[in-house]
Amino acid sequence: MKIAFVVPGFSADENDWCIPAHTDIVRELARTNQVHVFTMRYPHRVDVYKIGNATVHSFNGVGSRGIASARLWQNVLRAMAREQERERFDVIHAIFGSEAGCVAVSAGKLFRAPGVVWLVNGEVVGLRELGYGADLIARQRWMNRLILRYADCVLCGSQQTAETARARKAKARVELLPLGVSLERFATSPSPSLSRRGATAHPPSWQERVTAPKPAPYQGGCATFVNVGSLVSVKDQATLLVAFWRVRQQLRDARLTIAGVGPLEEDLRALARELEIQECVSFAGNVPHEELAELYRNADVFVQASRHEGQGMAMLEAAACGCAVCGTDVGALRDLAQANAAVACAVGDAAALADAMLCAYTNRVGLRERARQQVECEYNLSTLGTRLENLYKRLKQGA
Repeated sequence: MKIAFVVPGFSADENDWCIPAHTDIVRELARTNQVHVFTMRYPHRVDVYKIGNATVHSFNGVGSRGIASARLWQNVLRAMAREQERERFDVIHAIFGSEAGCVAVSAGKLFRAPGVVWLVNGEVVGLRELGYGADLIARQRWMNRLILRYADCVLCGSQQTAETARARKAKARVELLPLGVSLERFATSPSPSLSRRGATAHPPSWQERVTAPKPAPYQGGCATFVNVGSLVSVKDQATLLVAFWRVRQQLRDARLTIAGVGPLEEDLRALARELEIQECVSFAGNVPHEELAELYRNADVFVQASRHEGQGMAMLEAAACGCAVCGTDVGALRDLAQANAAVACAVGDAAALADAMLCAYTNRVGLRERARQQVECEYNLSTLGTRLENLYKRLKQGA
């Protein structure tokens, strides 16, 4: 098949992960299909280049607004039309709604190919108190309404997102089909081939970059918790720190590593000092994608504190690496909890989150095995690639 992906941003070269789950699914499909990626705003150059077997067309639309944004859409559609003339696309697939989704649906109508849109972020939410979600921006709200009306199929990474999309009275077919986890990269023990390829890629390691405690966390006998995500309000690491302070009342040797960067870092550090837990909380910064598996393998429990997740890739990667999983009842964590493979709690409730962390740590042996099995069965990148190909074939046949 010939597949077009439309995305806001994509890997700039073979060493740039950009959004790893998106790169992974493109690489997976390009193994056996002809795949073209049309990336609208990143990387910051106009180019045609290769990532794996996929051909990437970049347009450098960063900062484009108004008329400039309209020209960007026109440039993308023209490039797609030229490629369509060489050989017809079997499917046009956007990763993200809003702008990328509208372009993909428009191209599908123009080229008479099925238009598929993956809702993977905050396309159908609006959390006004956090300033988060496409629903808060009139232009994006309008674009996502068009997607839900005119796309041939809308894919969602969690049952919660699918239910929200259906509740908008979507005329498009809405299906649960999540982004996949690479079980070669994320596993309970390192892959020998990946270890050889990445042995010297990113010195120093994340353990050498953490700011506290010293020596590095994860020593024998410690209860070790980890959170991975941008340090922004929707990820709610502030509630996580208060919850961890409560956990420390019962697990005096507990340690927490928070990996990620963002505008709230100094506020979170200040809160840790205020709670007097700064000596047992590590801020690991931006951990390279190649090092995340090691971070997860050294932890007992992955904690999600988010107020919203379209899916929750970090949580699934951690589960694949053998972490027990707990946290807020959003995204794919809710789905794992319904399968008795995670401990879920209410959003924004520090006491409930602390109880979930203690429960997950106490029952970590059984939870980690059930979570790992769920990821292998339901979120395996290879399996989901096959499911996606089968969906494309059904759509092409009009089924």
